[in-house]
Formats: sequence, C-alpha cells, structure tokens
Amino acid sequence: MKKLTLYFTSDVHGYVYPTDYRDQEKKPQGFLCMMEQFKKDGNTLIIDGGDTIQGSPFTTFLSRQPLPKNPIAEVMNVAGYDYITLGNHDFNYGYDYLKSYLDYVNATCLCTNVDDKLDQLPIQKHAIHTLENGLKVGLIGVSTEFIPVWEKKENLTNFMVSATLDSIRPSYEALKGQVDLMVGIYHGGLEYDLETNKKLSESKENLAYAICEAFDFDVLLTGHQHIPMFGKEICGTHLVQTPQYGTQFAKVEVEVAEDGTTSTHSELISTGIEYNERLYNELMPIESALQTWLDEPVGFLNMPLTPSDHLEMALHGTPLANFINQVQLERSGADIACTSFANSVKGFNQEVTVRDIVSTYIFPNTLVVLEVTGEILKEGLENTASYFHLENDEISISDKFLKPKVSHYNYDYFAPLHYTLDLTKPVGERVVSMTLHDKEVGLEDTLTLAMNNYRYSGVGGYGMYPSCKVVQEILVEMPEIIIDYFMKHKHVTVDPTNYITIKK
Repeated sequence: MKKLTLYFTSDVHGYVYPTDYRDQEKKPQGFLCMMEQFKKDGNTLIIDGGDTIQGSPFTTFLSRQPLPKNPIAEVMNVAGYDYITLGNHDFNYGYDYLKSYLDYVNATCLCTNVDDKLDQLPIQKHAIHTLENGLKVGLIGVSTEFIPVWEKKENLTNFMVSATLDSIRPSYEALKGQVDLMVGIYHGGLEYDLETNKKLSESKENLAYAICEAFDFDVLLTGHQHIPMFGKEICGTHLVQTPQYGTQFAKVEVEVAEDGTTSTHSELISTGIEYNERLYNELMPIESALQTWLDEPVGFLNMPLTPSDHLEMALHGTPLANFINQVQLERSGADIACTSFANSVKGFNQEVTVRDIVSTYIFPNTLVVLEVTGEILKEGLENTASYFHLENDEISISDKFLKPKVSHYNYDYFAPLHYTLDLTKPVGERVVSMTLHDKEVGLEDTLTLAMNNYRYSGVGGYGMYPSCKVVQEILVEMPEIIIDYFMKHKHVTVDPTNYITIKK
C-alpha cells in the first residue's frame, strides 16, 4: 500500500497576512496561517489552484510598487508548494506582474491552455512527480477558458488562451499509462448541481463535470467558484474545492494498493490563527507601509454608507450603490450607470480612507460606456429582476444567484434611471416602467450606459451587452477612479434617491 497526501489551496486572492484588512484584528486566514498546518514529507504534494496574486489590499499595494520579485513567491517557497496553476485574476495586473511571481516561485506552474507568446514564463503543460515511496503521480493544470472574456486586452497581448477540454487531451494522452495516479488542477468549477444533477450553466466558464466525463483523473482539484466541497465523486473522479481568501484548505489522501486500486479520502481544514513568524516579520515593512496607506483619509461623505443584507439592498436600493454610480456618471459622462456589489461588502465611514475603498470595491474593474437602446436596457433590467423569487407573497433570492456559486455581484443597481419591477409577472416580463428625468424610456430610444468591464463581458446572463457599440473605454481601475473622485470632491453629498420600485 502506497500513499499520496495532497494539500490544496485555491482562490487565496493575495491574502498573505492573517487579516481581512477591514480592520487590524488578526483573523484565521491567509497563506501565513495555512502553511503552519501543512505537514510535508516525501509522499506529500502542496498545490495551489490559482487566483493567487490578486484580490486583496495587499496585492493592490504590491501592484503599485516596482518590485521585481513578488513576495508571494517567497511565501509559497517557504510553505513548500510543489505545483500551481493560473487563475483568471492572476492576469489582472499585466504580464510583468505575473512574471514577478512565476519567475521566483519554486513550484512548477502547470497550465495546458495558457501559452506565453514571448516564451519567457516558466509554464508547463504537465508533469510526472515520483514520490519517495515510488508512486508516480501525473499532474495536469488548466484554467477556465473565459480568461479572454473578462481580462483587459492589453493584459493578454502576450498570451494565447485556448479551450479547456481540447488543451487537456494531449497532456492526458502523454501521461496515460506512464503514471500510477492522475491529478488534475483546474481553475474552474462545476456546471452541474451535484445534488440534483441539474445543469446550471450552458457556458464553458466551469467545466469540471465535463472534464470528469472526458478524462479518467483520480483526483480533480477545482477552484474559481469558491464553493467549499470535499468527498465528491463524478465518474470515478474525486473532487474538492476550497472557499476563498485562505480560510480553509483541502487535504486529500489517496491510498494505492498493490493491484492498483485506489481509496481516496478528503476533508476541508479550517485555517488556524497561528502564523509563520519568520515571514510575518520579514514582510512587515511592506505590510506596515500598506496599513499606513490604507488608513490615509481621502475625503468625507455627508453620511456613512453602511451596507445591509443583500436582499434588503436589492429591494429598496442603497445610497452605497448610488455613490458608486455617481462616481461612474461623472467620470464617464454617460446618461445612466449601473453597478453591483461583491458578495462581501465593507462600505464607507463618513471619513473615507483608502481601506474603505479597496475593501469595498475589491476588483480591478475598468469602465466601459455603451450605446444602448431602451430595448437593450430593458433586457438588462429583466436579468437583474430575475434575482427575486416570489412565493406565497414572500420574496427571496433566486437560486440562479446562489447556485452553483453565490453571485450577488450579478445584481445591478441603476441610476439615475427610475424603474419599476412587478414580481407577480413571469421572469423576463417584470420591468413595467423605466423613466429618465421624468420621461418614459421607449424601446427605440438611444442612451449611453456606463458599466464595469466584467458586466460588459456578458457573463451572468447579460449577453445583450457585448454586441452594443462601445462609445468609450476608461482604462483606469475603479478603486483609483473612486480615489480620484475624492481628490476632486473632498466633501461629497451622496445621492439619497431610491431608484427602484418593487410590486408584488
């Protein structure tokens, strides 16, 4: 009997220190805490599934520094990572930022569907790792093929991203028969609900189920969706997935008998509060500078903008969304703006700091201004209106926005458009009124609409937007745009208007 132990992390999003940066209290999360729980020997592999170097104030700060060596690489080296793959967000800060990570991390980067046109980055398709006990493990890494759908074009100039399933096959065939175990590392999730077997998406963003059907992996390590999952099996393949921000990691143990039969057990382990003191102290100059930067006040609001429950905000509107939209409207000059919130939202104090901004708008989205007709606008609103589920006069959130992945960020808030939704009507027929400056918007009217580049990609049910004419692209990240707004308006009066009316 030979044994393989896997420690798997994914979607850590640059959370290195034990903090969520909303305050300075220590929290059980991040690389420095997770690594203290890894127990490595010659029969153990430590693997990361991508979205590793973007998504926290720490990485926002790093991206603004001219550092040739990304300190996250050193963290992963000390932790003992053996293999990594690439997530879609790892491209967000461009080629050089990604290079500062891949050039210095000791782990082998495996990704079958990402090719570096410059041939400067150490990216392989697959690998064979022979354990101390003689077990040969084949490893294949791959990412979601939706990277080009979301990413800014200039960040992908030097990359070619190909289809997930097609890219796996040559590596799979090369390893088949050469190894005792096959492990897939996929920065993508599931397109089916494993409880009901209902297909949840027709897109190719998440293809874990299709991978299990097409290839005979022993273990598939998945990510991207942030869904805590362990002990699942599809077509004989054992699956795990971790939540985001390093709050939990997966431990997978595979036993291989003399006759080649395998037995697999997995669990998710909650991250403890103990951290690696050496790295904690070594990186403290960066962390201290970051904390100082985060606490710099940039402006003042006439009221605190504290988020409430997602459903409550969606039903009644929120000044927090109005504020983001008024920033977008001024920067873009558009007739209408729409915005959405991350699943977890910090909000703003009356004295706004950089911490408030980067903890509330956590993604490096840029702005796109589209020319839309009233008909297109209504289609977008109808998709937003599908967020609500009405049953027995009670309103809840539709499963569409909760499964397979919680996606409150696909609900949009509009301004200064006033709109009425009738939830007693079928999905797709709920928008009963749209008015702009006291005038009803006709289906053939033409307007300009500002939105972030993620929404413009069309995912989340917004396929009506990519075909629209692009009037303007503002290639400045939203946190920077918000900071610039406060540089121009030190004291801001927030628009208190409730733009949405719900009928039931």
